Amino acid sequence: MTYITIGELAKRAGVHLETIRYYERRGLIAEPPRNKAGYRLYTTSDIEHIRWIRQAQGIGFSLEEIRYLMSLRTGKAWPEAELRQHAEEKIKDIENKIKQLEQMKVLLIRTVGQTNESHMSCPVLLTITKGGEAHEQEN
Repeated sequence: MTYITIGELAKRAGVHLETIRYYERRGLIAEPPRNKAGYRLYTTSDIEHIRWIRQAQGIGFSLEEIRYLMSLRTGKAWPEAELRQHAEEKIKDIENKIKQLEQMKVLLIRTVGQTNESHMSCPVLLTITKGGEAHEQEN
């Protein structure tokens, strides 16, 4: 078996060294064996595993959700009711994010159509500063 260093793994997986260490601490990747000098020794399969985690993060899964998906990926059986519940929760989460993004889009379209002398009268900044109060007052 061919081993690679953490630096080589980070480079080939397209992440920082600290990301790999963080994934280890969170239990997303197993702590690898070490050589006599104490250096971590990874395999090339770790590259794809880290890329898979990053892909899952990229499409919006939290690390806890990724841990759950990893258990499915490795063949752990989950009760159908639990799988359904997780899927329904994720659907609601996605729907809420879409709603928030649509609201942001409307606000940005409205902002683009306005000219302001002061950045503090910008509806986007006011909405963020006042926690949405500015947006509600305009409607």
